[in-house]
Formats: sequence, C-alpha cells, structure tokens
Amino acid sequence: MTRRQYNSSEPRPRREYVGVHFKCCKVYVHAYLNQERTAYVAYCPKCAGKMTIEIRPDGSDSRFFEAT
Repeated sequence: MTRRQYNSSEPRPRREYVGVHFKCCKVYVHAYLNQERTAYVAYCPKCAGKMTIEIRPDGSDSRFFEAT
C-alpha cells in the first residue's frame, strides 16, 4: 500500500470512522473504514485487541460501539 503525500496547501480528505470503547482497557478509539470499504477496523492501543465492524445493508445506524 502506498501512502499519498499531501502538499501543505492541499486539504487532506477526512477519513470515515466510528467510535469504539474498548472496555478491556477502558480506552476510546476511532475505527476507520478499511481500504475495501467493507468494514470499520480498530485496535486497542493497550492490549492490541482487534474489533471489526462489518458494513451490511441491514446493519446498525449507530456511530459508537463497545468491545468487550
């Protein structure tokens, strides 16, 4: 995967995300949309636990989730 370099005069595009509370370590993070745009993915910064939130037509409208 190649990262695009942005010029300081060029605004960076906003990344789509949802909020995730990792109850295991009591931390809040953003889960960002994956490259395929099929799921949001987040990792706990303390224990490296992974949470994947699949995007489906019958899915949730929520913008905040909890990982246990």
